[in-house]
Amino acid sequence: MDAGRKALLRTAVTSLRTAMTAGALTLLVGLGAVSVLTAPQPPAEHIGLSVQDKATSRILERNNCSTTGFEPEVIPTTAVIRDRVGRTRVVSFDHGWAVFNRERPGELVAVCLGPERASAAGHR
Repeated sequence: MDAGRKALLRTAVTSLRTAMTAGALTLLVGLGAVSVLTAPQPPAEHIGLSVQDKATSRILERNNCSTTGFEPEVIPTTAVIRDRVGRTRVVSFDHGWAVFNRERPGELVAVCLGPERASAAGHR
């Protein structure tokens, strides 16, 4: 074999090996992405929102609250938090957001529309 043919064959083999490696990596990443996208999502209580007792449930009903949030165009006005000693109370949405972001102490229980907006938006 002459030098030209050897160089051409070497280039072809290197190109084929590179293409196969790139294809295998693409397939691996694609399968990984599919498994992440199809994995079950955690329920709301695992992202910092929880409801535990009847008194809290009554507060949530009176204030039109949701433990999972509202439609994107609906802006909550208040939030329900649980403080360090376990008391549940209604606070401003900004206060609740600070609790959710761990900028203030407590646990975010729900976000609320307030009593005057009983069924203004689809939620729960």
